[in-house]
Amino acid sequence: MNRRASSLIAVKDGVDALSNRYLTYYDEQWNCWFLPNHRSFDSYEEDKRKLSSYLSSEFKIPSDDFQMRFVGTATSTKLSTAHNEERTYDYRLYLASVIRIPDAWDAEGEFAIGSKKCKWMTVGEMLNDRKIYAINHDVIQMLKDLI
Repeated sequence: MNRRASSLIAVKDGVDALSNRYLTYYDEQWNCWFLPNHRSFDSYEEDKRKLSSYLSSEFKIPSDDFQMRFVGTATSTKLSTAHNEERTYDYRLYLASVIRIPDAWDAEGEFAIGSKKCKWMTVGEMLNDRKIYAINHDVIQMLKDLI
């Protein structure tokens, strides 16, 4: 069986309970907006530690400026449009609430974080984007259900 373990990070724009936007980045290979993600590590403790480091290095968020917690898991079998084969994904979802939003992130629309093109999106905006829906409806549904 073709199985993948992937950890996803829902980076919320602040600790405010009313905040409903999540950080997405544009993946050139997939030609699609994604939540920050990384392959899963064996233990949840190692996974969380590595994901915190990934957020700090790739998205330039100092580790003191966000709080991250494990939210839940989901398994999904779907056609990988990039590989034209059915794959099973074991997802782990983490929520990272950014305490101090960098000034550059306040931009409406797209903004750059290092070499990454990013933007804030609501769950509704993700579900209404045809490309995201086609590739990652299951991920967005998990986000909607668990957070």
